Amino acid sequence: MSKKKKIAFYAPIKPPDDPIPSGDRLIAQNLMTAFQHAGHELTLASRYKCYSKRSDPTYLDQRKLGAIEEAHRLIAIFRALPKVSQPQVWVSYHPYCKAPDWIGPIVSQALAIPYVTIEAARTNQGNNNEWQPWRMEAQAGIRTADRHLCFKPTDRMYLSELLGHENTLYDIPAFIDTNENKPVEAAHVPSHWKNGTPRLVTVGMMRKGKKDKNFYMLAEALTAIKNQDWNLIVVGGGPEKEAIKSAFSEIPDQRIHWCGQLHTDEVASWLRAGDIFVWPGWKEPIGMVYLEAQLQKLPVVAQASMGVPLVVSHGETGLLSNEDDLPHFASNIKKLLNDAKLQRKMGSAACEKVRLEHSLEAAAKRLDECISDL
Repeated sequence: MSKKKKIAFYAPIKPPDDPIPSGDRLIAQNLMTAFQHAGHELTLASRYKCYSKRSDPTYLDQRKLGAIEEAHRLIAIFRALPKVSQPQVWVSYHPYCKAPDWIGPIVSQALAIPYVTIEAARTNQGNNNEWQPWRMEAQAGIRTADRHLCFKPTDRMYLSELLGHENTLYDIPAFIDTNENKPVEAAHVPSHWKNGTPRLVTVGMMRKGKKDKNFYMLAEALTAIKNQDWNLIVVGGGPEKEAIKSAFSEIPDQRIHWCGQLHTDEVASWLRAGDIFVWPGWKEPIGMVYLEAQLQKLPVVAQASMGVPLVVSHGETGLLSNEDDLPHFASNIKKLLNDAKLQRKMGSAACEKVRLEHSLEAAAKRLDECISDL
């Protein structure tokens, strides 16, 4: 058994207890839980946000200056502690061009402790390479790490090219808490919905960018098969809600239930109430919501875009179409709608696969292996 460590955990994009839900927040929360599940003593080192929506050099200077001040504040705090109480490893989740990690490298060097990144990534943000100064800052920090834990093959490839070797690269699975001691009861669907009508479920934040693009793609696909017998549950809220709702205008209002933004437990209840999970997943880095849906025995219909195939197995736990191929995406939804036996078969396989390969226990064991010799 590996020696348990005191870990200082940090997410430069947003703290794990940020009030705004997102896949990044969920992954950070799950990582903290997994390290603790493995027996390590973990502390959230800082809530400082390095993230910026804008590439303006002024924002870069402001974020970097604030991060350096925060790093020196933390160094003073840690050095004032007895040696046995100081962190032994610094772990930063998801440093990338929009959220460089300036704090982890400074603190870990000052305390002479290993620096570990999880999901250090490169993204192609914006036009005319305006994010390049930010990317260089992110890469400078990434290069100092003693170890990199990768969810995706694309991240491993990027780091291999950046570092010129693979000596410090370790693969870990995307995962969620599959605790069977937390029973989930299905939410009550609208009373006017007929029993036996298949229920499609989708979950997503309603904001500009990839999220609203996915909603518009879903609306187009479902409009194409509106003559099929189905109802739709939509979980999510945000500033683009009205624009997104208007995209579904050709579908009768009584067939769609808009749940709004919900707590995680409530989301699980609505997933439990569904039959098929539908979300295109266009440019989805990983798609934690697919794991959440499959845990509730829902087969998935999505696109084979970026990280989606890492968590959805085509032909086994769901049906995947090529990126941007909306007719095929729509036909896959139709196929599952017309085959209840296939729905049940894929749903059961999906739940089993998540429990075996994407569970908290499996991740805790792998994370422990990855840092045991540091």
